[in-house]
Amino acid sequence: MADFRKLVAASLLIGLLAGLFLSLLQHYQIQPLILAAERFETPITDHAHDWQPEDGAQRIGFTILFNCLTGFGFALLISSAMYWKNDYRYSQAVLWTIAGYLVFFGAPALGLPPELPGTDSAELQSRQAWWLFTSIATSIGLYGLFFGKNLWLQLASVTLMAAPHLVGAPHPDIMQSSAPEALQQRFVWMSVITNGLFWLALGVFSGWYLPKVNFKS
Repeated sequence: MADFRKLVAASLLIGLLAGLFLSLLQHYQIQPLILAAERFETPITDHAHDWQPEDGAQRIGFTILFNCLTGFGFALLISSAMYWKNDYRYSQAVLWTIAGYLVFFGAPALGLPPELPGTDSAELQSRQAWWLFTSIATSIGLYGLFFGKNLWLQLASVTLMAAPHLVGAPHPDIMQSSAPEALQQRFVWMSVITNGLFWLALGVFSGWYLPKVNFKS
């Protein structure tokens, strides 16, 4: 129980630092693109009944809160994995964060890339189901690929990771967006880079702080 409390406390600190870092990146790299897309969206889309945080302090505050909570959750996963392997080296932290990036962002983004406001999408539940299927298949596949000792198990793991993409992500019959294509493409690439830096920060902070925690005391 003492180790569990230490793990949660360490993950909270790591997640807070990574969440603040992500918020800073989003403020300068992502938010301007979203605001630009919303200007294209306003004349053709009615959001009168949809609640949204107001621009300024409210939006920034909610963004920081969400990012820190997200960072805590992912940091707890990474910390638990490193605790399970009893290996707190930087190299291990980076490997776990690469796996996390692939599971929670990279693989799902291949089929469902980040979208700006005003982009037509498939039904929400179908997109959520495909995202969940992809994340689970990727996590199990990576585990089997790198921890499996049998060649057939490793081949099955690769097949499992490919399965969601062979099935295909749900998309509307006609893809439309109120924002220009160039703005959408820039948003996708900046999201890829920003999320990559966020996961890298999780790895760096985990590799820096976790060795300092006196686990199994």
